[in-house]
Amino acid sequence: MRGYALWLCALLGVAAAAPAGAAEWNPVRAHPVSIGPEAGRIIVGFRTNANNAIVHSVRSRMHAQSIRIVEAQTSAQDVAALTQRLGVSLAGSRQLTPSMHVLFLPQTLYGAAVEATLAKLRADPAVLFADVDQRRYALAVPNDPLYPATSSTLCTLPDCNPAQSYANGQWYMRTPPSSASTTDNDLAATDAVSAWSITTGSTGVVIADVDTGVRFDHPDLLRAGFGGRLLPGYDFVGQDYDPITGQALGTYLIANDGDGWDPDPSDPGDWVSSADFLVKDSQGNNLFPAATCGQLDTTTNTYVPVDSSWHGTRVSGVLGALTNNATGIAGMSWGPFLLPVRALGKCGGYDSDIITGIEWAAGMPATGVPNNPYPANIINLSLGGCAPNNQCQCPSSYQTALTAVTTMGVLIVASAGNGGNAGTSAPVDVPASCSVVVRGVVAVAGLRNVGTKVGYSSSGPEVTLSAPAGNCVQSSGACLRSLDTTSNLGTTVPGANSYTDQLNANLGTSFSSPIVAGIAALMRSVNANLTPAQLTVRLQSSATAFPPNTANLPVCPSSDPTTGECSCPSFGQCGTGMVNARSAVNSALRPIAAVALPAAGSTVFDASGSAASCGRTINSYSWSASGGVTISGATNLATVTAMAGASAGTLTLVVTDSAGAQDTATVAISSAGASTTAPSSAGTSAGACAAPLTVAPVPPTVTDTVSPASISANNASTLTVTLSNANPFDLTEGSFTMTLPNNLTIATAPQTTTNCKGTGPALSATYTTTSVMLANAIIPASGSCTITIPVQSAAVGSYDITVAANALMTGPAGANSAPASATLTVTAPSGGGGGGALGWPELVVTAGLVWASRRRAAQSAERL
Repeated sequence: MRGYALWLCALLGVAAAAPAGAAEWNPVRAHPVSIGPEAGRIIVGFRTNANNAIVHSVRSRMHAQSIRIVEAQTSAQDVAALTQRLGVSLAGSRQLTPSMHVLFLPQTLYGAAVEATLAKLRADPAVLFADVDQRRYALAVPNDPLYPATSSTLCTLPDCNPAQSYANGQWYMRTPPSSASTTDNDLAATDAVSAWSITTGSTGVVIADVDTGVRFDHPDLLRAGFGGRLLPGYDFVGQDYDPITGQALGTYLIANDGDGWDPDPSDPGDWVSSADFLVKDSQGNNLFPAATCGQLDTTTNTYVPVDSSWHGTRVSGVLGALTNNATGIAGMSWGPFLLPVRALGKCGGYDSDIITGIEWAAGMPATGVPNNPYPANIINLSLGGCAPNNQCQCPSSYQTALTAVTTMGVLIVASAGNGGNAGTSAPVDVPASCSVVVRGVVAVAGLRNVGTKVGYSSSGPEVTLSAPAGNCVQSSGACLRSLDTTSNLGTTVPGANSYTDQLNANLGTSFSSPIVAGIAALMRSVNANLTPAQLTVRLQSSATAFPPNTANLPVCPSSDPTTGECSCPSFGQCGTGMVNARSAVNSALRPIAAVALPAAGSTVFDASGSAASCGRTINSYSWSASGGVTISGATNLATVTAMAGASAGTLTLVVTDSAGAQDTATVAISSAGASTTAPSSAGTSAGACAAPLTVAPVPPTVTDTVSPASISANNASTLTVTLSNANPFDLTEGSFTMTLPNNLTIATAPQTTTNCKGTGPALSATYTTTSVMLANAIIPASGSCTITIPVQSAAVGSYDITVAANALMTGPAGANSAPASATLTVTAPSGGGGGGALGWPELVVTAGLVWASRRRAAQSAERL
């Protein structure tokens, strides 16, 4: 399928498109945060009930008698369940007695927030008491060394305010200040650290990243089942096709890995060299046009080659780098699995590959490809582009695909694009622009750390909300507000794994998108009943308001002619606000109000399909009417009878859960009937908790057989080695080595063969006289492939042909743990006392001896 290419939405290692030429603007934050930066302590006691009551008999020395004490036997799990259902941030807890715990909060509560939190805890039916513990407990944060925000010494230029603390580390995850100040103006920070105190994410959530692939060996990512979170995934970058005839050219220049679709989404690098600029298609057009594939050198005004971006690896790190592992960085989510889907190669990727990758990630079939055994709940699309002449409307192909996957319950999060320039605005890229026609597509624009739209970010009415995209604060030198993440040092092919930082910057709306996708994964973890459309609404409603335009910046879509910066209006252009992780998770914890409309001839509305979030229950229903609508009977039951009178009106439902959280649904009623946007059913209580996903790859197995099992010397037997895979996904990066025992060799005829397929530069098979080696092999899902080897020996004996443990290594499932062995018996020829078959020289000699013997017998008879 022909389609315009979609380019990466990242400005990798470079400053904003229009660097600031003056000191950084420090606005006053409009939406104050009520929680301070330090943690406090609250003592909580749990009530006894029929399920947790235990009895202690305590002997009193004073009265010389036993005193019977009944209390609740609880654990840290009870604390976790309590704080999750109430949306109370929790850094940790300590159990003091069977029923009493100290809750360590990630921030100190001040003023009204203290009483509000205590009231929330005390209202919970499981809580006997809740009081402030006046001593304070330090904030619990990840132990990843690159996470903490520490003061930078790189702010040295005149346009950088030395009075401010320009922090290294993952500044965008920390709690934002309550207002801008001379020491802290990271208003766009997402408060992920507070959200993690509620949930770090469920292993029952899968986030797919459709991108350039990933480096599976990065120590902060790694494969699932081997200490990491990366699922096997798939590579959907196809071979090169003639753009006119559609004929397959048999080359893989865009894929850059030696083959087309295959089960290995490893990123081989997407560099573009000077030689690539000279490659022509059948019509004489450049396969890699310099203007779109190169990087503009503003000094010479020419396009120069670009290094590999390792874009998918960078995005994956933001989505979910391994956290609390004392290595590198922290990810936005800690528990969900990551599914790498490769759809971008050199100079981007085609719509056909991207759309196929999206559908496969969601669980839909793809031709010639095993079904995805780990369908995604959330798909991140840090890619985009527009057709010529800035045509950015959502194409029908994307509308169809995205409608299908969102209907399946999959949320799509997409980058708005990096098309902005100083003094001008740019429309939102495809597929983010599909947000206006497909419910459940979230388009994310990029913010500066101060909460204004960063100059390079696209914007428009399609944007759902905004998130940090990184900005450099000063016009040259170190990039002080880079979004640090996982990366690789290879300029072309993979090199050493690494991390981005202020001297190797990471910028772009490509990284705003995974920030939001990671937060959505946290939301899904506490309420798996939320549909993509509901997740979108709650992300928007929980966003922090944009800061006020106190510096009189141009209001988007207009922008500053020097920096490209603009102030985001309350609605439109930048979405509803700045994403806030803690608020979003608390919003997800609210119940979902559902209303089933009456059947024909009935006036009964039913809210029993409403559902609470994970760990909570629906406690009450409240119906009310306005306009011409009247209610008959009780208004506090799950069902209500209502009808319209002479005029139309509204029926309103409020459901309240066991934590006191509420959701509202409205129904419009007239003589013509009733309508509502609320669902008829919001799911089940069991379904609200994401079912944990266990990823334990089954090691491959190896068996070997010989046929026939007994041969005479110098004759050949067939050794068959079978490589088997019990997993529902292909095993890639397969390497196999075996060596024959002494005096046993591989015959030259017939030839050694294999039906194993290969990835990357295709299967590499090496056969010597005594050994077999395979590289880049694929062991098919729930299947096997074989190696057929003719073996022989000139020496009589019994040979144990052993395949050792770890002889077969694969990426997704490790090595074979058990050895395999087959026995071949080599016998001497029958003329030499052995039982082997006779060759033709032996037959000639034997015939001669028989003839001579018969001649001597005849001569003796004649003499008699």
